[in-house]
Amino acid sequence: MKKIIAFILMINFVFCGSGTVFGEELTKNIQKYPSYGDIYLNEDKYENFNRKVFNFNLKMNKIFLRKVHVVWASIFPNFVIDSLNNMYSNIEYPKRLVSSLLQRDFDAVKNETKRFLINTTIGAAGLIDVAYKIFHLEMYNEDMEQALAKCKMKCGNFIVLPFISSTTTRDVTGRLLDFALNPTTYIATPIAAAIKMGLLINRTAHIQPMVKMVESNFADPYDIARKFFGVEKYIKLSNYDRKNVLENLENNDSDELDLVDNQKNEEVLQVKGSLKESPNLIIGDYYAKELTADIFLSDYNPQNPILDSMRTAFLDVRNINKSAWQEVSLWNRSFDKKIKTDAVEISKDRPKYSFRYILQKDKTSPLVILFPSVGEGVNNNHSTILAKIFYDEGYSVLILGSHFQWEFLKSIDKGYKIGIIKNDVKYIEILINNAIAYLSKKYDRVFLERTALGTSLGAYAVLFLANEQYQNGANNIDKFIAVCPPFELTYAIEQIDKIIASWKNCPDNLKEKVAITTAKVMRAYSEAKESGRKIETLPFSTYEGKLISAFVFHQKLSDLTYETEKESNPNFSSKEFYNLIYNSDFSDYIKKYLLVDCSYDELKILSSLNSISSYLINSDNYRIFHSLDDYLINKKQLSLLKNYCDNKLTLFSNGAHLGFLYRDEFINELKKEIKINKK
Repeated sequence: MKKIIAFILMINFVFCGSGTVFGEELTKNIQKYPSYGDIYLNEDKYENFNRKVFNFNLKMNKIFLRKVHVVWASIFPNFVIDSLNNMYSNIEYPKRLVSSLLQRDFDAVKNETKRFLINTTIGAAGLIDVAYKIFHLEMYNEDMEQALAKCKMKCGNFIVLPFISSTTTRDVTGRLLDFALNPTTYIATPIAAAIKMGLLINRTAHIQPMVKMVESNFADPYDIARKFFGVEKYIKLSNYDRKNVLENLENNDSDELDLVDNQKNEEVLQVKGSLKESPNLIIGDYYAKELTADIFLSDYNPQNPILDSMRTAFLDVRNINKSAWQEVSLWNRSFDKKIKTDAVEISKDRPKYSFRYILQKDKTSPLVILFPSVGEGVNNNHSTILAKIFYDEGYSVLILGSHFQWEFLKSIDKGYKIGIIKNDVKYIEILINNAIAYLSKKYDRVFLERTALGTSLGAYAVLFLANEQYQNGANNIDKFIAVCPPFELTYAIEQIDKIIASWKNCPDNLKEKVAITTAKVMRAYSEAKESGRKIETLPFSTYEGKLISAFVFHQKLSDLTYETEKESNPNFSSKEFYNLIYNSDFSDYIKKYLLVDCSYDELKILSSLNSISSYLINSDNYRIFHSLDDYLINKKQLSLLKNYCDNKLTLFSNGAHLGFLYRDEFINELKKEIKINKK
């Protein structure tokens, strides 16, 4: 024990910082977006050291720990792993008890004591969490760091340690005290040591999907890991991980939406003259019939466009990844695990681009190519869900990532700046052709029938790809399906930038609001997964919804800008980059990288669906799905799109931007469109 105390004192002396003042003050100086890593964890004083250790930990995980977890998860199914975790959590009762007592949290003391007695007796020594399943007593996961925080010990500096990974001075101190309060610490036989090692492996087996997600989805895994760690710690220290605490929080946020021009220009006008005679018409003064929904979503109970757009992410209950085994297990045969990954070259002497695919046994099956939303990689959930729908209908599936994404940038010509679609589409064509050629050769296939489907920016890319084929006869794609494409990209960017700036509406308690919002997200995901049923509304205010959307959008921009700067600047510095990105939005990206060879007005014309109106009017090989309340397209633009497309555009009554993808009405309509006509 003396050695432990001495080590604690040494850690405090070397690494203890000056609290969290820096992070809170930082938000007042940032013009466009806050640095959440610094807000929750102070300035990253040891960043160079931390990044080196972080990369070391990632390598060790690939070389050793992931293999151990694969073996472990292939021996024990989910219910065994969960049972062992329940038992170990039950054994850790002393740390939760002492922590709760030191915090004078007597509700937690009462709750944890009840749980311990119930689970130890009728829960088979804790193997079954009877206290939660039957008595609905949720575990209050208290630890000694929370007690230290209550005793006014400062957070200290963020540091990454070998194998332990992300931590702080106070966190290390708390872990050591937790270790001292764990009854298994004092059982020192070889058998006990082996059991404890097994329990540790069991407890950490779930981390691999998270590590894989961080590695594959983000250009700078260190930065996102630091953000996650900081906000997660704050949530725990504030008890926002408790359901009763979240439910008792008052919501005083304004539910007023203030997006650019979306509620203006409500008059819907009819275009003068014949569109056949004016295929290149640009938005101006025109007249159109009132827009009405082609498909009404019954019992949708809309909240507002921001929250409605988020529904698909939370409410899909198709269980495409459901399995009795952990994700890393060799025996996990869920749909997602059946999808394979490979890579092809887009540009010479550049890294190969990874794509995913799943093929039918029938070598004559049609092929669908899926394009996701802005900034999404090949592992995005929307594409996996859509892939399952197509696969069940008899299609082979090729899944690509967004072209406006850092992995795509790494694989195309060095120095190229993504964003001008008429140029981007040339690289997209090369990727499609190379991927199809690769699969055709490897599996002896000839894909005679081909369909392309995209969502959001992916839908926008699909329509420009269709126009390229219309003009030049390339690609040999038979059908194009676009779900919620923006009509005018610059307008959509103005909408997104407005959302990104929404944090300024509540700057004084931003730290608190972000933590509460994140806690609600985590609980909503958990409850949706556990319940296995559709939830009609999301538990967020409009402001919280905008905070979530702002983080997602800005992170995608950050990843692409990170890779762009790294490629163009040999003396790339992460600190310089983040000083740039925290003061940048999508409009700044346009100004910095795209307005070199053209003006903003020229870009506005080039990036509008008006520029491909001839294709939209004269072709019948496409279908567009949209909603009447999508916040990335205004009524004027939607009306013009309807005039171009007529019955090739299907409008839903609700759903905003992609918020109807989980609905049966959309899925049934999609299935009609892709039904294979068997001869």
